[in-house]
Amino acid sequence: MIESLSQIFNDLELSWIDRSKDFLNTNIYSNLLTIFPNLKEIFQDGMSKDKDEFIRTIRHVIRVFKVYFLLKNGTFIHDSLSHNSISILREKINQIDEINEKLLPLILMYHDIGRFFDKKDHPYQSHLVISTQKLLEDFDLLDVERLLVDKVIQYHLLFASIYTGEATFFGTSSLLHDPELVKLVSIDRYCDLFVDMFEIFTYIDILGYSYAQIFDHYIKYFDGINRNLKQILKLLPDKKKAMEKSLEISQEWIEWRIAGAMRIFQFVESKPYLTREFYFDKLKDSISEIKFKLIEGLEWEVIKKKYLTSSSQIQIKYGLGFLMILAFGNLFRSKLKKERKISNKLLIFWLILSKEIRTRSKDDIFSLWNIYFINLPNLWKSDKEFASKLDIETIERIIKTSNQEFNEKRNENSLFLDFKGVL
Repeated sequence: MIESLSQIFNDLELSWIDRSKDFLNTNIYSNLLTIFPNLKEIFQDGMSKDKDEFIRTIRHVIRVFKVYFLLKNGTFIHDSLSHNSISILREKINQIDEINEKLLPLILMYHDIGRFFDKKDHPYQSHLVISTQKLLEDFDLLDVERLLVDKVIQYHLLFASIYTGEATFFGTSSLLHDPELVKLVSIDRYCDLFVDMFEIFTYIDILGYSYAQIFDHYIKYFDGINRNLKQILKLLPDKKKAMEKSLEISQEWIEWRIAGAMRIFQFVESKPYLTREFYFDKLKDSISEIKFKLIEGLEWEVIKKKYLTSSSQIQIKYGLGFLMILAFGNLFRSKLKKERKISNKLLIFWLILSKEIRTRSKDDIFSLWNIYFINLPNLWKSDKEFASKLDIETIERIIKTSNQEFNEKRNENSLFLDFKGVL
């Protein structure tokens, strides 16, 4: 399989992948289906449902394979990554490949097939398709290796989402309630392998988009996430201790996760003044302009401990653009200048949402809440107009009137913030 894949991608250029509009009539596409024939019907179904989405997904899959082989062969070049950082990524790939060269390619090939069925919950949908149709049975894998591939795919957005602040380490609650995964990671060597696969896949997945920017500091912060995840998972099978540890670490990351709206994850340390404290201070400075009775006159540490503890239970689903609009009034995607201020709407949103979650949880600190944003306008076309309509009263009304659902099988709550009629 590896040799056949290498032959497909050996002569491809990333620039060709990025500009090509028709993959379906190429040898690349047909050869991939020769290697992965059990995807033929799934691909046909995906193309018939939404051809544009299908093409985007196939482009991404082809690009992640090319990035994988470039990294593996030591020929990858990226504008914002040093040679040393790229060497570290290559070594991480080699460590997985030494165990079994099929593991990462199978994750790359199958990780997004759920997008053809449910884009917003596609990691879980990918897992469902893989498990129900037994797609990994066609490859000569040990049972534990099949499970590793499947579980990395099932949870493949969590690592990156923790880094961007959309999720917290308490998002591992999903993993801790998965009996198959609990059994797997209760063995130390498989716990390490699972998290290491999780991490290197995340790098490749991000680089699978032509517009992706990864800087050298990602190496340091991803390494920290890796260590924290292992620390949590290695407390299993004691689920209570693992959940307590995930909450504890999440609380330590509150400033980081809220500062995600300022793209701290992307630009921190990319200039000497862009330190963590610089971003955190921007957040704290916004407090002085808040006319909000709940926190009026309180210091940041008091606010964090008294009113933002429930924020660790909150997992934001595809909401980074919305949070950026709260912070800046538009989709601001650049490095923050020293004099730039952020709107207090960002912190107000988190305060109101955290209070609502605390109320609905009935002080159950171990309940996990997925937050979905529905009926949002096209933010690229109307970000400033939309931002102007988001006053405190509107934000509070949307949060308080939001519908909730509980998924008993996954032991997770969902809250749906409905923005219909805001514009």
